[in-house]
Amino acid sequence: MNLTSYKATLQKTLAQKNLSLWISGGLVLGNLLLINKLINTEEKWVFIPQYNTDHHITMTASKFSDDYYIEWTGQLLNSLLNINPESFEWKVKQVLNVTAQHHGTLKEKLLADAEKIKREEISTVFYPKQFHVNQAEKWVEVSGQHIAYFGKKSSPVETMKTFRLSWIIANYGLILLKDFSEIKKD
Repeated sequence: MNLTSYKATLQKTLAQKNLSLWISGGLVLGNLLLINKLINTEEKWVFIPQYNTDHHITMTASKFSDDYYIEWTGQLLNSLLNINPESFEWKVKQVLNVTAQHHGTLKEKLLADAEKIKREEISTVFYPKQFHVNQAEKWVEVSGQHIAYFGKKSSPVETMKTFRLSWIIANYGLILLKDFSEIKKD
């Protein structure tokens, strides 16, 4: 009688052991799948520009959206082209913080422009109208209305200009300004 009772208890214990083994195996497999998904999934960030809270920019570590490059370009152009003799030198220092190659020729060009702007008392404003982003070649072209004042009591000179900003992507996805130039249309 004890033998049959022990046999039934042993069979029940073996069945529970098998069930526990299957549950443990399922949990291990589930954890492995979750770890794989975690490793292979890119983070996704949503940026909200400070002046337009309804406009959200979505990006990942490996792909930036065109909207992000347009916002980046707009901020740089605001610093470089909405200037007067008193503010340009400070704005150049701000822009040089986000440039590549330890400032190189871009620094020389911007500092030369700063001297010219101070000497000739030039004030400019730029209103971007059209953006063209080329992520493959890493540049953005911006066309818009450029208004310049030469001296304190001059009438404005209005022209349509196109500028190209090129970038490089540094460590951790940081975008740095590589070059800034005006595109001359013939």
